[in-house]
Amino acid sequence: MSAKYFKQIVFFWIVSGLGFATLTHAQNASKELAEKVPIADVHRHVQRWISPEQLKQQMQEQNIGWSGAVGAPFGPWDPAPYAQLLGKKYIATAGQVELSGIYAQHGASGLTDINLDTYKSLLQRSEKLFADGRIKGFGELILNNQTSNPMVSFRRKVDIDSAPIEAMFKIAAKHKGFVQIHSEDDADSVDQLKTLATKYPDVAIILSHCLLTGNIELVKTLLTQHPNLYCEMSARSKSHYPNVDNERIRTRVIYGEDFAKAEWLKLIDALPTRFMVGTDTYNPNVNFEQNIAEIRQGLLARLQPASIELVAYKNAVRVMRLE
Repeated sequence: MSAKYFKQIVFFWIVSGLGFATLTHAQNASKELAEKVPIADVHRHVQRWISPEQLKQQMQEQNIGWSGAVGAPFGPWDPAPYAQLLGKKYIATAGQVELSGIYAQHGASGLTDINLDTYKSLLQRSEKLFADGRIKGFGELILNNQTSNPMVSFRRKVDIDSAPIEAMFKIAAKHKGFVQIHSEDDADSVDQLKTLATKYPDVAIILSHCLLTGNIELVKTLLTQHPNLYCEMSARSKSHYPNVDNERIRTRVIYGEDFAKAEWLKLIDALPTRFMVGTDTYNPNVNFEQNIAEIRQGLLARLQPASIELVAYKNAVRVMRLE
């Protein structure tokens, strides 16, 4: 072996070693930060299975700085005791219980009927709630969950760009509030989301579960073209789908405690100001602590260090104007 060739090999080893050391350092930094960073859980339902005191304890134990941004899945349910106990750490919203009630009483067609008394009351009451600082937004507005809810009787698909939803957008725009919408990635639903995003550029639209889509190019295009669209990543963890029995469900799983899909990590690191996290405890069988472990160990720990705080809580604090 010539001396020149030997020097080239040694140089390659040194450079490779430095690169590996740098990569390992970044990975360790991400893991350490992911374990200790506070989290804003922007998809936390509360109902009979979690008392205000239990929620507070869970938040303290898991270092959750803020919790909420959606309502109770089913009514009647009063979130006031949670807000009274947690104060500004509870992200109060309006609309979810009312829409669930409308759907139960009037079916899917009722969700687009602005003349219903329930809608009239909601719109009038929400104006005051915003003015008094008692809510930060509307949500979760479930408008297309035709394949994404285990309860067939709870599934529906309606126009997102409809009179009552637009009325909520007008109120949100007036009060600098957000609107969190649960929709799947059907082309017509996506087009209507784009229409509202364009018409109300000052309203932050939180896409529940990031549209439950596996179409990463769609997500990239939406976030690139519409600066007021945001993805929250609840119900994209392995524990939400214990029985993965078809391809549609498999595409919804993005991360677990020991993995995260590389293409999603790449997108989040490319657009780190546009993603948030949540747990979606929509029923008492969802293991909150396991969800947080999946978020910390599976998702956050695999992001670049510069992305972690943004996704964990800073985006939510900025967009939802949290304190």
